[in-house]
Amino acid sequence: MTLTKQKIRKTIATKRTVLDPQWLEKTSTRIVENLQSLEEFQSSETVALYKAIGGEVNLELLFEICWSLGKRTAIPVFNPETRIYEMAEITASTAFEIGNYGIQEPVSPCLLPLSDIDLIAVPGVAFDPSGNRLGRGGGYYDRMLSGFPGITTGICFDFQYVETVPVDLHDRPVDHIVSETKCRKVPKER
Repeated sequence: MTLTKQKIRKTIATKRTVLDPQWLEKTSTRIVENLQSLEEFQSSETVALYKAIGGEVNLELLFEICWSLGKRTAIPVFNPETRIYEMAEITASTAFEIGNYGIQEPVSPCLLPLSDIDLIAVPGVAFDPSGNRLGRGGGYYDRMLSGFPGITTGICFDFQYVETVPVDLHDRPVDHIVSETKCRKVPKER
């Protein structure tokens, strides 16, 4: 039986609300280690990450690692005029404020074209073996990733890896899925 998007979101949200902070930190660190092991990450010069909210995998450690390796980093910033997310470069000295949906964003964003980014770490509510991603429901990442030429890597905990994610025409699958136990390359024939 295929679950609806709404049912999957509700089930995962319930699991996220009871995550132990120590487990979350330890498991996020394992996911960061697994992401670093990807050849596509290692060869990337510019990596887009995200600022975690509400029980998402925390990638804060990865910003420092990227900078120590000489990689540029970026995060999504919301453009209220176009109602889409764009990428802004961040550095160790970037000042943040709370932006759209309670997510940290740079106070003075320095926008980067998507074509300058090699790999985007994509958060999600759930992912399936075909690389399909279930987001929070706004379609923001799907719109941003439309036409992105680089590598997309879904970031999740094992409990977010599900049998099937319902797909709509606008949904964009990812190329890899990284969790605390595995790095999964998604088959190209989707």
